[in-house]
Formats: sequence, C-alpha cells, structure tokens
Amino acid sequence: MMRPLLATLVLATATTAAAAPAPASGDLAVRSVEVRPSDPVVGPSGSVRLVVDVVARGADRVSVVLEPGRAPSEGDEPGEPGKEPEPAVTPSPPSGDAVPVPVPVPVPSASPNPVIPPGAALPATVPLSGLGGLASAAMPRVMGASRDGRPVRRISSGEWETWRFLPDKPLSRWYPNGPWTVTATAVDAQGERAVARVEFNLRRATEIEGLKVVRDGDDVRVTGTLLRVDPVGKVDYRPFAGQRVRIRFRPAGSSHWKTVGEAVTRRDGWFSARVHADGEGAWRAEYPGTSRYAADASPRREV
Repeated sequence: MMRPLLATLVLATATTAAAAPAPASGDLAVRSVEVRPSDPVVGPSGSVRLVVDVVARGADRVSVVLEPGRAPSEGDEPGEPGKEPEPAVTPSPPSGDAVPVPVPVPVPSASPNPVIPPGAALPATVPLSGLGGLASAAMPRVMGASRDGRPVRRISSGEWETWRFLPDKPLSRWYPNGPWTVTATAVDAQGERAVARVEFNLRRATEIEGLKVVRDGDDVRVTGTLLRVDPVGKVDYRPFAGQRVRIRFRPAGSSHWKTVGEAVTRRDGWFSARVHADGEGAWRAEYPGTSRYAADASPRREV
C-alpha cells in the first residue's frame, strides 16, 4: 500500500468538504474537512498541489493523512482504505519521520492580531520540503504568524478554528488515479481524539483529437480518436478503448448544445457516428469521464 503523503501547515482556501454534526459547546470535534482543488486532474507532465482545510474545536493538535483508496467502511481497520481494481504502477512517495514545524505566514493587516472573517482568502507560503510520511500541525490554535510574530487565527464561528495543510508531495500521473481518502485527526490536551474523513477522485487527463465532421446528404459523419494519459507511463497518451463518446450539435444562431448521437471507441481509440443533420451549425464530441479519467470536449467544427 502506498505510504501516506506528508502535510505541513500553511494558509490557503478550500472548496470540497465533509461535515459532521456540531456537538455541545466545548467538546472536541471536527466539523469539516475541505480539499482544494475538489476534482484534481493530472496530465502526462506537471503536478497538482492539494490544500486541506480542517475546521475543529477544542483541539491542541490536528493531523492529516492522504491515502489512495476509499474510506474504510464500518468494521474495517483504520488506515486500510478499500482497494480499487486498477493496480498502481507508480512508486510510493518518499518516507521519513514527520517533524512538526511552525510555518510563519505573513498576513497583511492593520491589526497586530487580526481575526479573519469566514470565507476570506489568505496567502499561501511555499511548503517545507524534505519531509515524508505523516505530519502533525503542532501549533495549538495558531494558523500562522503576522509580521510581528503574534499568532493569527482564522475563526469560522465561535470556538471553531481552521487548520490548513499542504502535502509536500504534489500529486502527478505517478500516483494511483481514482478515489483517495483524506483522514483528519484532532487531539485535545487530555488525549481524546476526533476523526473525520472526506474522499476525492484523482483523475488522469483524456483528449479527443482529430475530430472530423463530413456532411453526407441529410446526415453527418463524425469521427475522431479518444486518448488517455498512459496508465503505465511509457508514453504521454495511449488510445482509450471501449468508451462512450457523445456527439453534440448546436444549431446556427443557438447557444444550446444537444446530444444527437453517441459512439463507442475501438481498440485504437477511434470512433465514428452517423447522425441526422438538422440544418447548419456546430459539432463537437464529448467524453463524460469516469472516477479515474477526466472529461474532455473536442474543438467544435462548423458544418
């Protein structure tokens, strides 16, 4: 199983959340776990950095673990997300001991110890490097530091506090695509623990290339090729077989696209569809995507 990714404390914003019911005032609890971007897509090169935002109450420490696979169901052992059928062909991220390190983050403010309202965007810093494994945010109730070194907190409401993390290993094509689980653990001064999880899908990019639209009387023939990021990493893209591609049409003068047909890709990724041509307009092919591969739409063709 792939080792969990390291998370270090930084300031950022987030958009995808898992929420828990609010407990009585003063109790240890994790109210939400948010991830940004909510739907990460990786191409043949480059990577995507995730930000994890944990809203907790009564916590002295908060830690975050990212692992490929679905969250464990009732009765499963913690830390053993459900296995997915597509095997991982990529190496594990580097391992190592986590070191809790405060990360000073400049926050422009007229006040030496500002309270930042909910939803306000905060600047992110460059994450610490050279660390692997699981990292804990060992900064009690502190998100960062202002220029004069005084602690800064971002308060969602009442006693709720936001702890933000950025894994120091960005996600790329070398990590398993499909479902991932983020596990947030809050610990109070008495050692009590509160755990919350959220899932997201890491998708590899797809591409529809070579779209051709040829009019034949009252019909139109639409052809093209669907590619996906090579799952074994030998080349950038490979043909994507056995996938349904939608044929979409927008009549001239209209802003509305409608589905007029579909095709299934062959072994070489090529698809072909013959559909009725209802006047002139624009044509394109769309791949709806899956939990493992991103959606894509071809450039439009006017016929």
